[in-house]
Amino acid sequence: MSRELFIHEIFLSFQGEGVLVGVPQVFVRLSGCNLRCSYCDTPAAWERAEKCMLFPWDGQPDEVRNPLETAGAFDRIASFWHPAMHSVSVTGGEPLLQAAALEELLPLLKRAGMRVYLETNGTLAEELAAVMPWTDWIAMDIKLPSSQGGEDLSGRHRAFLRQAAGAELFLKMVITRESCGAEVEEACRAVGSAAPGRTLVLQPVSPRPGETGMNPRQAWELYLITRQFFADVRVVPQAHRAWGIR
Repeated sequence: MSRELFIHEIFLSFQGEGVLVGVPQVFVRLSGCNLRCSYCDTPAAWERAEKCMLFPWDGQPDEVRNPLETAGAFDRIASFWHPAMHSVSVTGGEPLLQAAALEELLPLLKRAGMRVYLETNGTLAEELAAVMPWTDWIAMDIKLPSSQGGEDLSGRHRAFLRQAAGAELFLKMVITRESCGAEVEEACRAVGSAAPGRTLVLQPVSPRPGETGMNPRQAWELYLITRQFFADVRVVPQAHRAWGIR
């Protein structure tokens, strides 16, 4: 019996974050998340929705009812796919909450010639093990305690990185005007030893209307702190927000 997926939306866009910024992808945003980040820009994906929205490059959006069987989800993704696409971005929410269904979906994507780019909050190591054989890239967040109501997730991040050893993976840390240098240093110290040779992307949070974003001087100061622990650090704001696209 085919497993089922709760999908928030499927859409076409250019990757706006991290080391692969600018590549075209099919985005598959799954519903449900185990965290409640203070800066989250997709809170609508925290809970499972009744409908999955489909957004082509242009034209009218469409919708289908959740959940979708994995074969049906594959058909929807394949209808958006073009050979010039870089990969399929499996994101959320937190996609690894549905790892059992992804165990069925990802092999279908791979057999059809689609590479898989997994975006995750880096807290579900056991679930990662289930999908590792079909994952080409992993974009893993380092969550600062200030974004989690004070909870320290570094132990779970280290367990995730141990599970991801050998994978093509980079780390991402969202930083805000309120990000404290001491907090960033402690997070890098706690996680950096488990991520030798990994690239860290510092992502200044995109300000909401009426808010003031982080200035370059603040980003530079945090960059200098992180460079003590990571040889390759890059400051990359959200490009898709600047362009005004999904």
